[in-house]
Amino acid sequence: MPHTSVPLDITSYWPEVHQHVLHILDIIPEDKLNWTPKPELWNSRGILIHIADARDNWLTRDVKDGQDVPSIWTTVKTKDDIRREHERSFARLQRFLGNGEQLDKTYTSTWDGRPFSGHWIAYHLLEHDIHHRAELLQRLALLDIDHGIDI
Repeated sequence: MPHTSVPLDITSYWPEVHQHVLHILDIIPEDKLNWTPKPELWNSRGILIHIADARDNWLTRDVKDGQDVPSIWTTVKTKDDIRREHERSFARLQRFLGNGEQLDKTYTSTWDGRPFSGHWIAYHLLEHDIHHRAELLQRLALLDIDHGIDI
């Protein structure tokens, strides 16, 4: 039986969120990349690395798309490194979002054993990107940096 699923409708909005995050990366001053409003909160660099790392972890660990999780927590040092990992992980994510078979499949999490559909994983990762975009926008506001993003 041929596969008839179509990519998620949310995929058309995701590139804009991705571009917003890259824009935020561009306007964070280099000397503020490690700034955090409270010591127990991640700094902006950590948030940005975490976004790309979460994409990789879901796609490697649960979807098992055949790509390894790169060790970006130890290799990402500069804004250019962060941009490269966002572009790479977003391209990887786009391949997953365009694959109806993978989206329709149910995956068993190797982390905690729960079942997740590919659609749920996609929704979760979109929500994750949006959540951290908002967190980064709040950091910019605390630093009195105008972001110019019309949300």
